Amino acid sequence: MKNLVTSSLILFFLMPLQADELQLFGSRKSSEKEEKNDNNSKNNREVIVNDFLKTEVTTRKNIESVIPVKRIPNGWVFRDELLAPWESNLPAVLSIIPDTTVEVIYHDDNRTTREGFVLPIKRASVEFQYTSRLTHELIMLEFVNVDFIYSTTNNNDSHFILEGITKKVKLKDTGFPQLAASDIIKHKVLMEYGSPKEFDGVWHIYEDVNSTYKVRELDERNIKVETKSLKVTDKLEKAIDDTYSKQGIEYKKRLMVQGIDI
Repeated sequence: MKNLVTSSLILFFLMPLQADELQLFGSRKSSEKEEKNDNNSKNNREVIVNDFLKTEVTTRKNIESVIPVKRIPNGWVFRDELLAPWESNLPAVLSIIPDTTVEVIYHDDNRTTREGFVLPIKRASVEFQYTSRLTHELIMLEFVNVDFIYSTTNNNDSHFILEGITKKVKLKDTGFPQLAASDIIKHKVLMEYGSPKEFDGVWHIYEDVNSTYKVRELDERNIKVETKSLKVTDKLEKAIDDTYSKQGIEYKKRLMVQGIDI
């Protein structure tokens, strides 16, 4: 009997163990589950890293694509300082101009309305020069009298308001390297104001709610800049419509007959 028990024990230990039924550190299913979890964790880490890299690249591209640009001039700007905003009257602007010998030139700009009326638009301009280390500038300030359209008695200097500025900039001889007009367009205009709203082959045209700003090369050494007030232009058009349109004429007649007793 004792020998039988001993033999049984020997056979028990000699029999191969089934891996699925008995393992020292868990079953195969547990190992597969842990391996699967490790793979999932690794995949999740890779997804997170890839998402982070994509986000970082996108953010960097967005930052690089944003170029801070200057606002286009809202009047007469001299060395980045606004000296006279749009609609400043003629006497006020004359007091700012450094050249006290400037002459004001008055002229009429005849305009034919839709109704066939020939309307004289009263305008004035002041021209002066400025020389810097690198440039010689010819500056013209342009004014218009909108009030004159409503009444011919509004004809003194205070009724002329700043409407536009024209500048011709000539580059001096800078030695080596020599600055060219194309350098000013590339390194000054495009870098500071960004891409233009329109380029018609000649003019680089910028616009916002207040002003238009146009720059062009005249030749290798000369540049022309034109700035105009959109608000003053709108006021002028409104004054013409208020006074010379059919509705405007009827309204003015009603005002006139109010003083007549019948």
